[in-house]
Amino acid sequence: MKTKLVRLFCLIFISGLLGLWDASTTSAANVPAVKKAFSEVGISVDHFKAQLEKRGFEVAEGGFQLWGIEDCPGSFDVMGTCYFNNPAAPYVMAVVPYWADEFIDHASRSAFGPTDSGYGTTFRFDPNEAIVIFGFLPPQAAYFGMQSYSFTRKGEFRTDNDTYKFINSIGAKDVFFHSAPGDTGRIGSFGSLSDSSNNVVIERQSGGSFNEFRYFIITPDRFMDKQVRQVLHKLSVEDKDIFTERIPSNVTIGLDADADDFVSGIRYSMPVDGGEEGTPSYEWRHNPTLTLLRIRDTRPHRPPQLYPAWEDDSPEPRTAAPEEYLKPSLTGLVVKINEAWGQPCALADCSDRTARFIDTQSYPLNLVGPLCDNIGMDCLGDTQDASYQFRGGYGFDNGEVYAVVGTLGTATGNATYVSLGVQNFRLRLGAVNVDGSKLVGSADPAWYPGVDHLDKLYVYYFTRDCAGLEELTHDFCYSVPDTELVVPSGVKASFVERAYLRPGTQRGPDSTLTVPSVVLKFQRPAP
Repeated sequence: MKTKLVRLFCLIFISGLLGLWDASTTSAANVPAVKKAFSEVGISVDHFKAQLEKRGFEVAEGGFQLWGIEDCPGSFDVMGTCYFNNPAAPYVMAVVPYWADEFIDHASRSAFGPTDSGYGTTFRFDPNEAIVIFGFLPPQAAYFGMQSYSFTRKGEFRTDNDTYKFINSIGAKDVFFHSAPGDTGRIGSFGSLSDSSNNVVIERQSGGSFNEFRYFIITPDRFMDKQVRQVLHKLSVEDKDIFTERIPSNVTIGLDADADDFVSGIRYSMPVDGGEEGTPSYEWRHNPTLTLLRIRDTRPHRPPQLYPAWEDDSPEPRTAAPEEYLKPSLTGLVVKINEAWGQPCALADCSDRTARFIDTQSYPLNLVGPLCDNIGMDCLGDTQDASYQFRGGYGFDNGEVYAVVGTLGTATGNATYVSLGVQNFRLRLGAVNVDGSKLVGSADPAWYPGVDHLDKLYVYYFTRDCAGLEELTHDFCYSVPDTELVVPSGVKASFVERAYLRPGTQRGPDSTLTVPSVVLKFQRPAP
């Protein structure tokens, strides 16, 4: 990475262009557009840096690194997890330059892929610093969000709580409560620190998000936020285009070995152009038109102006269209599906073959940043922009066929988009995604007569080979490959449903008002 940085900086110097660095190679075709973009908003990277340095600030430039399913093996070797990622959205991770006096945790610095000396995807916060990310946001998509997380911290997790007891009872203790690999004095946390700046938040404040030029400040220090904003204002940047993520004071700030370490990343999901190689969204993911600057006040003895702690009730309140009225219809659909497979029973009488999804964000699981922080729980990169429900412990080696039956958030008014995924439990990897648009029409009244509200429900099947099951699945079926990065033989899987951004709001739905999905287990019929 260092070699790439040097090469790129030389190109910038020689050409006088305002290039944007990323951890992969820079496309020469993008440079003219980038130059035009910066000139349109009236600033240059060099001018911005010069103005910051004039105020006595130290400034260093970083970049970005794409993390997707194919990067799982490296992360698993380092951290023992692939973070139960969303397979629909490879993550764009911030890569920061380390300060000269910053402790570098070699147990986690390559948690999202290898980086060269002097740079990493995990970092500590100087009390008097800010990270500033600015540039053009990506092409239109279902979702864009930028958020920072605590990643590991010194200490122990607590076991004297209902969340730990519940998670332990379902056999998932090591997923949510564990030491950080390579450093038993630290625990995994990966918890949100504030609500994210997503496309709806950005649009509401500034009037637009996708393809627009925007500025993001990440800091634990009110003074630094004010100083950066003053510089941007002098460069004719409007306040509406600047977004600040306030790192709360309940984390341990500092550059020493005992301080918390952090990550910052971007979720960018379901681009309108499809995201295939050669599309603008693909190019943006691999070469983001963004600049990252790490800035700190080098003046001694100035105490930081801290933000308040992010308390249990700090996340922005979420709402939902109540789905209680759909429970009888969901039960009726389950009965009809069982009858179609020649295994008739009511939902309550099928406990050996059915299981309800678990809502991860409500008691007792409570997968919400400040709630995780209170008990030393790994929050798995949570966000309040979506609801998450899952069910685990499923194998595909003995002719199993699984039907996932649930309410469709895009039809009930509770989601802008929905994804239904399969996770490789051994790797903690989100391996397979079924876009919510593929769930539409899967509960057709012609197949399940007498059931109400079928337009708001779905049924989708997963098995090793969908061939020959067309009459039972109506082609709403996914063949799960027996491969290392999906679900290989002998490995258990879990199903997860995500519902992003309730329409008319800037967060995901209140999961307590939605109806949990159900997994039905069948055996493949004899030929």
